[in-house]
Amino acid sequence: MGQKTADEVTRDALKEGGVLALLYFDLHGGTKEAVKNIMVGFLGKLMQREGVIYALGEIDEVIENNGLFSTSAEVKLLARDFPTLLTICAEYSPIGIEILKPNEIKLNLGDAQGMLLNVATLTNSFTRMLLEKVMTPEEKALYGKKLAQREELGRKLLEKKGE
Repeated sequence: MGQKTADEVTRDALKEGGVLALLYFDLHGGTKEAVKNIMVGFLGKLMQREGVIYALGEIDEVIENNGLFSTSAEVKLLARDFPTLLTICAEYSPIGIEILKPNEIKLNLGDAQGMLLNVATLTNSFTRMLLEKVMTPEEKALYGKKLAQREELGRKLLEKKGE
C-alpha cells in the first residue's frame, strides 16, 4: 500500500481527536537575513514538536520600516489533539489562530485539567522569570519565601484531597 496523502492523514487524525488550524506568527529583528533565518528555524522547530502531525509554513517577504525588519508566517498545523494545540499557542504566542477542523472540540475532564495546569505552569514560569530579572536581592529572597509557602499550601491541598 502506498503512502497516505495529506488529506488522508488529516482525515484520520481528525477522527482520533486531531485539530487542524492556521496559526499566524510575526518576527522582528535588526537585519533582513537574521529575521528570515530565525523564522525558518522557528518553523523547523515547530514542525518537529511532539504532537504535531504536520506543519506547513509560508513565510512572507521581509519588510523594513525605520531600520527594523519584520516578517510573518502563516502555518497550517495538524495537531494530534487540542491540548497539543493549546500548549503550542501558550509557548509560541501566535498573533492569530483559526481552527479549521473540527467544528466542535470535545475534551474529557483529565485533558481539560491538564491543559489548565499547563497554562498555569507556563504563566507562572514566565512571571517568575520576568520578576527575577527586575528584583533586588532582598525582593528575590522574599519572593522565594512566598513560593515556598505556595508550594507547602499546594502539598497540603493535595494531601487533603487524598483523604
